[in-house]
Amino acid sequence: MAQGNSGAEGMPFSSAELIEDPVGRYPQATVACFDPTRGNLPRRHLDEARTVAMLGHLAAAGVEAVLIASSTGQGHLRNHRELVDWLRCAARARLGATLPIALLRPEDGTQANARLIAQLPELGYPVVFFRPGNDLPPAAGDAAVVAQLAPLVASAADQGLAIGLYTVPDVSGLPLTPAAAAQLVAGPGGGHIVAIKITEVDYAQSTAQFLAHPDLQRLKIVQGWDPHLARALREGGPRAGITSGLMALALYQYQYILGCADRADWDALTVAQAAVNTLFRAMQDDPQHFSELQRAKYLMGLGHPLTGTVSEGQVERILETLRALPRAADRQRIARSLDLMGDGPCHAALRTLYAA
Repeated sequence: MAQGNSGAEGMPFSSAELIEDPVGRYPQATVACFDPTRGNLPRRHLDEARTVAMLGHLAAAGVEAVLIASSTGQGHLRNHRELVDWLRCAARARLGATLPIALLRPEDGTQANARLIAQLPELGYPVVFFRPGNDLPPAAGDAAVVAQLAPLVASAADQGLAIGLYTVPDVSGLPLTPAAAAQLVAGPGGGHIVAIKITEVDYAQSTAQFLAHPDLQRLKIVQGWDPHLARALREGGPRAGITSGLMALALYQYQYILGCADRADWDALTVAQAAVNTLFRAMQDDPQHFSELQRAKYLMGLGHPLTGTVSEGQVERILETLRALPRAADRQRIARSLDLMGDGPCHAALRTLYAA
């Protein structure tokens, strides 16, 4: 049986224990991790030493969970062999009480995914997420999504894994609806589903409906579109969690935000979240699409995008936004987060914002 870790108590949870009590045991906050890169275009490669070091820094900072192969690090652009290598590399990190979570892609094919799912318990991943495949046609409905994901859910359940579902139309091209999720929960292996992550621009048409659906009440509902975070935590109560790419670059700010939620200090949370939203927009070129976090990845010293390059102007826009934040405490927490590695190209500039 795959083992996990409780970030709150530092004691391991088995997959079975996560399945038994998703709301009580599934992590409230998960960092959607970058994929540190090296090499040159047309295609850069995973920097394995940097990956292990980054994960070690996150674990040392008390992160509850890390998601590997997420879109934050352009994981959806890696081929299947590269994805396997990334998961294997991340498994070498000393994570302590931090829970590792894998994200797989239906478009990689049934056989390739079955082989990888069988390896996840050995690699120490107790939870695996699935999203709709980007090989489905844009007009595909719930029946097609369920037909694609159901074999993966059953395969993961056969391995004893806890399972998450993920709707992220920016990547997959179409959403996972609450009705489709409910069908998967009711189908073979559906009892192993513990969480649903929602990364969609319209809160009322996505997160709110997942929270309200009667057949999803035992599941953790995980907010992935960061500007909706405060609303999700307030309306979802103990059922609400987050999986955030922005948390990868604003770790200490998010830990502060989560502390505000624990204290039900919604006014303080709203102010702190506004600073994060400003940073989100500094990397967002289209309000209907998620921000391009690869720019912050480079700023942190984790390399250029897998198939592209970050410009000086894009980095400077982030730094200018950070310097203009009205509250010193927000600037300090975010700057310290961006300097997590302590040796990135903007280390000196960031240090002036939090070390004074």
